[in-house]
Amino acid sequence: MTHRSLRHLCFCLGLALAGCTPPISEWSDSEASKQIRVDYVRLQHDAVFTPGSADLAAGEADSLAGFLDQAEVAGGDHVFFRPTIDDKLAASRIGQLTRELLPRGLNATTLPPAAGSTDHMTVVVERYVVTPPDCPNWSKSPTGDHANSMPSNFGCADATNLSLMVDDPRDLLIGRPLGPPHGDPALYGYARFRNGKPDKPDTTATSGSFSPSNSTHSGSANTGY
Repeated sequence: MTHRSLRHLCFCLGLALAGCTPPISEWSDSEASKQIRVDYVRLQHDAVFTPGSADLAAGEADSLAGFLDQAEVAGGDHVFFRPTIDDKLAASRIGQLTRELLPRGLNATTLPPAAGSTDHMTVVVERYVVTPPDCPNWSKSPTGDHANSMPSNFGCADATNLSLMVDDPRDLLIGRPLGPPHGDPALYGYARFRNGKPDKPDTTATSGSFSPSNSTHSGSANTGY
């Protein structure tokens, strides 16, 4: 075999192997990301009051209601009032805004005063918004995978369902603090067992209990047919 023939044979063999290479080898898991995205959102509305008064300016109640409706503010959102510096009517104005929120079941917290226009108070809404992954994902070819790896759509349903059912998207980033444990009843029973003083079952008959000795049987039964 000449050197030229050997080169020609290697070239043909390379083409044959390239044709047998599965197309899935060009696909990677990064093309099927199933990450749930959580974004922090801060919305603001400038509530206007009548100068020198704790009453809302004309049309401001409707403007505030429109802001709350458009933002779809719900009970899980965090609402804050930020008064302006040296506002002597801040307490009364906060009370007025609170009365506007009560019919919606919303509570608000007062933030430290900040610089701003006179007779104005900022209503701040903070929330976390969750975005499900782009599912379904069929970017990976269903054929030609000799490695038998997971399909690109694997896990899409779990990630999407979690993002849609979570009560507070903030929980996906920061867990809630655990409350104090309440294991005293269980520990009390365990201690009595270890000390050899378990509670005895109550054998006293109670009203409505079944007793074979005083039960009666009828000779005929109504089958209901």
